[in-house]
Amino acid sequence: MYLAIDTDLGSSQWQTVNELANKFPDKQKAIDSIKQQLTKNGLDWEEDLKPALGPELDVVMLDFAHPDEIVALMQPKDLGAFEGAVRKGNAADPSSKLVYEQFHGWTVISEKQAAIDAFTQASDSAKRTLAENKTFSNAMAKAGDGIMRAYVNGAQVMAAARKAPDAGAYLRKLGTLDWLLMSLRAKSDGVAWDTTVHGTPGKAFKNVDVNGSDGSLEKLVPKDALLYLAFHGWKGMLAGLGDNPILRQFGAKGLDDAFRQVGTILEGENAFYVRAAGTNDLPDITFIASPRSGVDGAATLDRILNRYAKELGARPHRTTIAGVPARAICGCAWPVAVRYANVNGKLIVTNLPSGIVFAKSGGKSLTNSQEYKDATSGVPASPQVVLYVDIHSTIPALRRLGQIPPDVERNLKPLRSAVEYAVSRSHEFQVSFFLRIK
Repeated sequence: MYLAIDTDLGSSQWQTVNELANKFPDKQKAIDSIKQQLTKNGLDWEEDLKPALGPELDVVMLDFAHPDEIVALMQPKDLGAFEGAVRKGNAADPSSKLVYEQFHGWTVISEKQAAIDAFTQASDSAKRTLAENKTFSNAMAKAGDGIMRAYVNGAQVMAAARKAPDAGAYLRKLGTLDWLLMSLRAKSDGVAWDTTVHGTPGKAFKNVDVNGSDGSLEKLVPKDALLYLAFHGWKGMLAGLGDNPILRQFGAKGLDDAFRQVGTILEGENAFYVRAAGTNDLPDITFIASPRSGVDGAATLDRILNRYAKELGARPHRTTIAGVPARAICGCAWPVAVRYANVNGKLIVTNLPSGIVFAKSGGKSLTNSQEYKDATSGVPASPQVVLYVDIHSTIPALRRLGQIPPDVERNLKPLRSAVEYAVSRSHEFQVSFFLRIK
């Protein structure tokens, strides 16, 4: 494992971090708290640590079999300041001392001399360095600039995993892992975290043909939704789930047919949203599905719920919502009623009538939300999954549920929204998270 951290406080990344931090009212309070903690450890930021930093701090783990043998490498701006800071830190906490030595123009640091010895010996005896490894350099090039970049050697992960009892056959079904890459970047309007997995899928994924979400259900999601999740299913996505040994322990045995029928509902585009409570104390929690051609979503749920009526303690009964034939199911063991109906070929499952009413009558949707547009502007076309949270609008909803401490609430205000999405490419799967700050 290799981890690179930008420690050049004058870099563009840290300047952007500082500009983002200025948006939070208690920025200075947080800085003062950190400095006070350093003082307790006998260190001063301006005099001891700041001049000791170099442009980058690298952390290296050579072997997963010895995870405690980790070293850090840096080139201090002022070696004397670095050595003085280590002396002060070690004197303040003798139980956790740092050791270091110079090696080919770098300062190698660790809590164990054995870790430094292992690193220097491995480096001197290596036929080539990590920088000369094309797999590594090609992977790191994808990360670009960032506050932090991390690379994990997939071959070594697989080798370590195979040592677990009975793991070999299972891992072969999963496929191979070439490398894993993570990066943290500061942008003018927020912070982005990306994780990329590169490898070759095995037999366990041979029937998985995941289509990207086309966002076609956005128009059925209200503009004021606090949370929105979209994904596209695939044929047979729940097939064999009832035979899963873990689920069988929780009573899932014999549910194969139910899983198969639910799978036919989920084969197309799907969306889930949470809308803040209006006059009702309950939020509107709604799921929308585009069943495969020829599948009646409501009728399919009817069959499943009626079959397991005894276990559920209730049966669905027919009703009408916004002029649409609907069903509702509730019972003494159910904290809320569940309503569902077919609306223009889509299955709507919701806890409140408003979910069906909006699907039928329409109104301002998520596509009209400027916050949603800004948050998802960097999301590529047809991602496998998209998750969006309107943090700014969620704060009043949280306030209604309970008291939010004033110092917490005022520092939540700059947080506008968060979006996470997953995309699949040839031999790669990437998950990205973006926290928007304004």
